[in-house]
Amino acid sequence: MDYYYDILLNFNDYYFMFYEWNQDDSIEYIKKIPLKHVNSNTILDMLNNKIKVELDFLNSIKDKTKLKDNKTLKYTCIFSDGKNTLALEFNDEGESINKSSLLLNDEININEFMFNIKEIELEYEIISKDIVYKELRQDRKIKKIIKVEIDNLYKKHNDSKLKYLYLEWFNKLETKRDVIYNDMLKKLEGNLTKKEYEIYELIKLSYNNV
Repeated sequence: MDYYYDILLNFNDYYFMFYEWNQDDSIEYIKKIPLKHVNSNTILDMLNNKIKVELDFLNSIKDKTKLKDNKTLKYTCIFSDGKNTLALEFNDEGESINKSSLLLNDEININEFMFNIKEIELEYEIISKDIVYKELRQDRKIKKIIKVEIDNLYKKHNDSKLKYLYLEWFNKLETKRDVIYNDMLKKLEGNLTKKEYEIYELIKLSYNNV
Protein backbone atom coordinates (compact mmCIF):
# COMPACT_ATOMS: atom_id res chain seq x y z
CA MET A 1 0.00 0.00 0.00
CA ASP A 2 1.32 3.42 -0.98
CA TYR A 3 0.61 6.47 1.16
CA TYR A 4 0.92 10.24 1.13
CA TYR A 5 1.74 12.10 4.33
CA ASP A 6 0.99 15.45 5.98
CA ILE A 7 -1.69 16.93 3.75
CA LEU A 8 -4.70 19.22 4.12
CA LEU A 9 -8.00 18.03 2.61
CA ASN A 10 -11.35 19.78 2.38
CA PHE A 11 -14.06 17.15 1.88
CA ASN A 12 -17.40 18.34 0.49
CA ASP A 13 -20.24 16.72 -1.44
CA TYR A 14 -19.08 18.37 -4.66
CA TYR A 15 -15.66 19.20 -6.12
CA PHE A 16 -14.08 22.64 -6.18
CA MET A 17 -10.51 23.83 -6.56
CA PHE A 18 -8.20 24.64 -3.64
CA TYR A 19 -8.35 28.38 -4.32
CA GLU A 20 -12.05 28.30 -3.44
CA TRP A 21 -11.45 26.92 0.05
CA ASN A 22 -12.89 29.12 2.78
CA GLN A 23 -11.70 29.69 6.32
CA ASP A 24 -14.94 28.30 7.71
CA ASP A 25 -14.61 24.99 5.80
CA SER A 26 -13.95 21.82 7.79
CA ILE A 27 -10.38 21.37 6.58
CA GLU A 28 -8.74 18.20 7.87
CA TYR A 29 -5.05 17.77 8.59
CA ILE A 30 -4.22 14.25 7.37
CA LYS A 31 -1.10 12.56 8.70
CA LYS A 32 -1.31 9.55 6.36
CA ILE A 33 -3.69 8.51 3.54
CA PRO A 34 -3.72 5.71 0.90
CA LEU A 35 -2.61 6.73 -2.58
CA LYS A 36 -3.67 5.00 -5.82
CA HIS A 37 -2.56 5.42 -9.42
CA VAL A 38 -5.50 5.11 -11.85
CA ASN A 39 -6.03 5.98 -15.51
CA SER A 40 -7.30 9.32 -16.82
CA ASN A 41 -10.79 8.01 -17.67
CA THR A 42 -11.21 6.92 -14.07
CA ILE A 43 -10.17 10.35 -12.76
CA LEU A 44 -12.62 12.01 -15.15
CA ASP A 45 -15.42 9.74 -13.95
CA MET A 46 -14.56 10.54 -10.33
CA LEU A 47 -14.61 14.27 -10.97
CA ASN A 48 -17.95 14.28 -12.79
CA ASN A 49 -19.91 11.48 -11.13
CA LYS A 50 -20.73 9.66 -7.95
CA ILE A 51 -19.20 6.20 -8.18
CA LYS A 52 -19.40 2.93 -6.30
CA VAL A 53 -16.30 0.76 -5.76
CA GLU A 54 -16.17 -2.94 -4.96
CA LEU A 55 -16.08 -4.04 -1.33
CA ASP A 56 -12.63 -5.63 -1.74
CA PHE A 57 -11.15 -2.26 -2.57
CA LEU A 58 -13.18 -0.58 0.17
CA ASN A 59 -11.87 -3.01 2.78
CA SER A 60 -8.29 -2.51 1.57
CA ILE A 61 -8.41 1.19 2.54
CA LYS A 62 -10.53 0.80 5.69
CA ASP A 63 -9.19 2.89 8.60
CA LYS A 64 -5.93 3.49 6.74
CA THR A 65 -6.29 7.30 6.80
CA LYS A 66 -4.74 8.62 9.99
CA LEU A 67 -5.50 11.94 11.64
CA LYS A 68 -3.85 13.50 14.67
CA ASP A 69 -4.57 12.00 18.11
CA ASN A 70 -4.70 8.52 16.51
CA LYS A 71 -8.10 9.18 14.97
CA THR A 72 -8.96 7.74 11.55
CA LEU A 73 -11.22 8.35 8.57
CA LYS A 74 -12.91 5.09 7.68
CA TYR A 75 -12.85 5.01 3.86
CA THR A 76 -10.76 7.68 2.14
CA CYS A 77 -8.14 7.58 -0.59
CA ILE A 78 -6.22 9.87 -2.95
CA PHE A 79 -6.36 9.03 -6.66
CA SER A 80 -4.09 10.37 -9.43
CA ASP A 81 -3.39 9.70 -13.09
CA GLY A 82 -0.12 11.61 -12.99
CA LYS A 83 -1.80 14.80 -14.24
CA ASN A 84 -4.87 15.29 -12.06
CA THR A 85 -5.44 14.33 -8.45
CA LEU A 86 -8.36 14.22 -6.03
CA ALA A 87 -9.35 12.59 -2.78
CA LEU A 88 -12.57 10.64 -2.28
CA GLU A 89 -14.48 9.54 0.79
CA PHE A 90 -16.77 6.49 0.58
CA ASN A 91 -19.62 5.18 2.70
CA ASP A 92 -20.02 1.61 3.96
CA GLU A 93 -21.56 0.53 0.64
CA GLY A 94 -18.59 1.81 -1.36
CA GLU A 95 -20.39 4.88 -2.73
CA SER A 96 -18.40 8.09 -3.04
CA ILE A 97 -19.96 10.70 -0.76
CA ASN A 98 -17.37 13.47 -0.53
CA LYS A 99 -14.54 14.88 -2.63
CA SER A 100 -11.56 17.12 -2.06
CA SER A 101 -9.12 18.91 -4.28
CA LEU A 102 -5.52 19.26 -3.10
CA LEU A 103 -3.31 22.23 -2.47
CA LEU A 104 -1.11 22.94 -5.47
CA ASN A 105 2.19 21.76 -3.97
CA ASP A 106 0.66 18.47 -2.84
CA GLU A 107 -0.91 17.86 -6.25
CA ILE A 108 2.40 18.49 -8.00
CA ASN A 109 4.26 16.18 -5.61
CA ILE A 110 1.73 13.38 -5.99
CA ASN A 111 1.58 13.64 -9.78
CA GLU A 112 5.36 13.33 -9.92
CA PHE A 113 5.25 10.39 -7.50
CA MET A 114 2.90 8.49 -9.83
CA PHE A 115 5.88 7.51 -12.00
CA ASN A 116 6.96 5.25 -9.11
CA ILE A 117 3.54 3.70 -8.44
CA LYS A 118 1.99 0.93 -10.49
CA GLU A 119 -1.35 1.83 -12.06
CA ILE A 120 -4.30 -0.21 -10.79
CA GLU A 121 -7.48 -1.08 -12.66
CA LEU A 122 -10.13 0.13 -10.28
CA GLU A 123 -13.46 -1.68 -10.57
CA TYR A 124 -16.35 0.73 -10.10
CA GLU A 125 -19.74 1.74 -11.43
CA ILE A 126 -21.16 5.19 -12.04
CA ILE A 127 -24.18 5.82 -9.82
CA SER A 128 -25.21 9.28 -10.97
CA LYS A 129 -23.95 12.51 -12.48
CA ASP A 130 -22.43 14.81 -9.92
CA ILE A 131 -22.89 18.53 -9.46
CA VAL A 132 -20.39 20.44 -11.58
CA TYR A 133 -20.52 24.18 -11.06
CA LYS A 134 -19.14 26.63 -13.60
CA GLU A 135 -19.21 29.54 -11.16
CA LEU A 136 -16.93 30.15 -8.21
CA ARG A 137 -18.24 29.29 -4.76
CA GLN A 138 -18.14 32.94 -3.68
CA ASP A 139 -20.25 34.00 -6.67
CA ARG A 140 -22.81 31.29 -5.93
CA LYS A 141 -22.93 32.44 -2.30
CA ILE A 142 -23.52 36.06 -3.32
CA LYS A 143 -26.30 35.06 -5.72
CA LYS A 144 -27.94 32.91 -3.04
CA ILE A 145 -27.90 35.69 -0.44
CA ILE A 146 -29.34 38.23 -2.89
CA LYS A 147 -32.07 35.79 -3.97
CA VAL A 148 -33.03 34.93 -0.37
CA GLU A 149 -33.27 38.64 0.42
CA ILE A 150 -35.47 39.56 -2.53
CA ASP A 151 -37.64 36.48 -1.99
CA ASN A 152 -38.22 37.52 1.63
CA LEU A 153 -38.89 41.13 0.73
CA TYR A 154 -41.36 40.09 -1.96
CA LYS A 155 -43.23 37.61 0.28
CA LYS A 156 -43.40 40.09 3.17
CA HIS A 157 -44.54 42.92 0.85
CA ASN A 158 -41.62 45.10 1.89
CA ASP A 159 -42.02 47.10 -1.31
CA SER A 160 -40.08 50.13 -0.12
CA LYS A 161 -36.86 48.14 0.29
CA LEU A 162 -37.49 46.25 -2.93
CA LYS A 163 -37.84 49.54 -4.81
CA TYR A 164 -34.72 50.88 -3.15
CA LEU A 165 -32.62 47.86 -4.16
CA TYR A 166 -34.06 48.01 -7.66
CA LEU A 167 -33.12 51.68 -8.00
CA GLU A 168 -29.57 50.98 -6.82
CA TRP A 169 -29.31 47.91 -9.04
CA PHE A 170 -30.90 49.12 -12.28
CA ASN A 171 -30.55 52.88 -11.83
CA LYS A 172 -34.22 53.53 -12.60
CA LEU A 173 -37.51 53.79 -10.74
CA GLU A 174 -40.05 51.00 -10.94
CA THR A 175 -43.32 50.80 -9.00
CA LYS A 176 -44.71 47.40 -10.06
CA ARG A 177 -43.52 44.85 -7.51
CA ASP A 178 -43.86 41.88 -9.90
CA VAL A 179 -41.71 43.63 -12.49
CA ILE A 180 -39.12 44.46 -9.81
CA TYR A 181 -39.04 40.90 -8.52
CA ASN A 182 -38.86 39.22 -11.93
CA ASP A 183 -36.20 41.63 -13.24
CA MET A 184 -34.03 40.88 -10.22
CA LEU A 185 -34.39 37.12 -10.56
CA LYS A 186 -33.59 37.27 -14.26
CA LYS A 187 -30.47 39.35 -13.56
CA LEU A 188 -29.22 36.70 -11.15
CA GLU A 189 -29.31 34.10 -13.94
CA GLY A 190 -26.33 35.76 -15.63
CA ASN A 191 -22.75 36.36 -14.56
CA LEU A 192 -22.14 38.63 -11.61
CA THR A 193 -21.11 42.20 -12.34
CA LYS A 194 -19.89 45.02 -10.14
CA LYS A 195 -23.54 45.97 -9.53
CA GLU A 196 -24.41 42.60 -7.98
CA TYR A 197 -21.44 42.86 -5.63
CA GLU A 198 -22.67 46.33 -4.61
CA ILE A 199 -26.20 44.98 -3.96
CA TYR A 200 -24.71 42.18 -1.88
CA GLU A 201 -22.79 44.71 0.23
CA LEU A 202 -25.93 46.84 0.63
CA ILE A 203 -27.88 43.83 1.88
CA LYS A 204 -25.15 42.97 4.39
CA LEU A 205 -24.93 46.57 5.54
CA SER A 206 -28.70 46.76 6.08
CA TYR A 207 -28.53 43.90 8.58
CA ASN A 208 -25.39 45.17 10.29
CA ASN A 209 -27.25 48.36 11.08
CA VAL A 210 -30.27 46.64 12.60
